[in-house]
Parts: sequence; C-alpha cells; structure tokens
Amino acid sequence: MISVEHALGHDRRLRALTSLDTFRFQELLRQWRPVLTKLTAQRTVRGQPRKRAAGAGPKSVLDGAEAKLFFILFYLKAYPTQDVMGSLFGLSQPQVCEWVKRLLPVLEQFMAVHLPARHGRQLAEVLARIPEVEEVLLDGTERPVSRPEHKRRRDAHYSGWRKRTTVKNVLATAGGRVVLLTPTVPGRRHDKTEADLARVRLEPGYRLLADSGLQGYEAGAAVVRTPHKKPRGRPLHWRHKRSNRQLARVRVGVEHVIGSVKRLGVLRQPLRMRRKNAADTVMLLGCGLHNFRQATCELSA
Repeated sequence: MISVEHALGHDRRLRALTSLDTFRFQELLRQWRPVLTKLTAQRTVRGQPRKRAAGAGPKSVLDGAEAKLFFILFYLKAYPTQDVMGSLFGLSQPQVCEWVKRLLPVLEQFMAVHLPARHGRQLAEVLARIPEVEEVLLDGTERPVSRPEHKRRRDAHYSGWRKRTTVKNVLATAGGRVVLLTPTVPGRRHDKTEADLARVRLEPGYRLLADSGLQGYEAGAAVVRTPHKKPRGRPLHWRHKRSNRQLARVRVGVEHVIGSVKRLGVLRQPLRMRRKNAADTVMLLGCGLHNFRQATCELSA
C-alpha cells in the first residue's frame, strides 16, 4: 500500500504522485482540513444529515483529511484504473468509485477561489485581481476521450487535427494563470467558434494574443494580434516573418501553461469517467491546481 508519510518526505516523489511538492501539499492541506471537517460535521460521507457525532462507527482506510486529499490528488495525477487504485490503497473497486464520486465535488468547491472564469462576462473580475497584467493569451486545447459507441457522437468528437476522438476547451491566460476556461465541447468544434461564444470583452489598454485560427476575432476595446498568413502564390514578407517570430516568443507562454495544467494524467489519457460533465470537471480542477501552484510560488517567493 502507498504510504502518505513516505511520499511527503521527498519533493520529487510527491510531485510525481500528486503534482504538488511538499510545501504546496501542506499549504493545500492546511486550507482543506477545516473545509472537510465542516462538511463531515454536518453530513455523512453519503450526503445524509448526521444523526450522531462525526467519528462514530468503523474507521475508514482513508481516515483523516490528509489521506483523503492525497487519495484524490493521486487519482487525478496518476489516473490508474480503479482496480489498481484499490490495490494501492487497500480498497475495493466499488469503494474507490464511491470515494472519487464524493471527493471530486468537494475539491472543486474547495478550490473555487483558484478556478478561472467560465464566460467572458466574468473575465473582468478575474483580471481585476492582477492589475499589472496587460497581455492576455488565448488558445485552444484538446484532450483524448474514449471512442463513443454511437456514430453520431463519434463523428461529433472526431478531431481532424488529432486524428482521434477528443474534447476541446479554449482558455485564456494572463500572468501565467488561467483566467478563462470555456465549457468542454466535442473536439470537432473550431476554436474560433468557442471563442466567439465566450464573448471576451477587454478594456482599453489590454492586448489579446492568439494564433492564426482566431484571425478576425474581436475582444471589445483590446488590441488583438494574430500571426500574418502567407498570401496565396507569394512568399510571406520578411517583416511579417519577423513579426510572427516576436509574437510566437510571447505566445509560447500559453503553451507552457497548458503543459502545466496537463500534468494530471486524467487530462492526458483517454477519459474513462462516464459521469455527466466529468470531462469538464477534471479540466477545471487541472486549471485550479495550476493557479494554486502559481499563487503559492508567489507566496513562497
């Protein structure tokens, strides 16, 4: 069985298991413990109103806030099958399924302060917390999902770019943080379609940097920059090439953020969860954990 104490004694090992080092895990645990204690004091683990004091009855394998936090972070980071997860934690497969079902909503509710906006109308509130930022980077990202059984759903999720079935989100980053995450949609949808639906409207003074797939995009009073496209039958002008290189040097920041979000194995492997909105929930948690890592990095600095 996995020992939490053994993992906590080594930063590299803990990052490999949970995506957090010891300092960040302890900081998250410090905030997680009172929230979990409050929830368990009011209701049982099955969500029913509590009739007797918390702690009565047989002890769970996941006894305590530390074990529960480690369990759900390990599940998101390593994303093993539930049978493997049960073998590692001394649980049966149905028990693993039940614990994941209980803890994912708690983690989402607990990390609300680090979660990005879900629509352009909420973006101004998020950007107000980081007034030093003047550039917003916009890009789309896809994740693999299991091949749907029905042809209509399979065709809707098939991405011609990835050559497989995927789901997609468009996200915006500023200052190294994810400030906007659009709802999860089938991979066949185009990035610009989702960006248009998000209706990003920025104040004067902001610059929005995007890739060539978002040419023609408007973001309120902000200046929108996209790469120059090569004219048909003619080479791209050298000034435009230089401009594209300069833009790419800045826009690579959004790729670094996406890479950090996708540290979680649940976002790299084909999603096996069948629950409604599971694909959206895990992506939102990935963004929240990335923003938490950024916030604690600034705190420790």
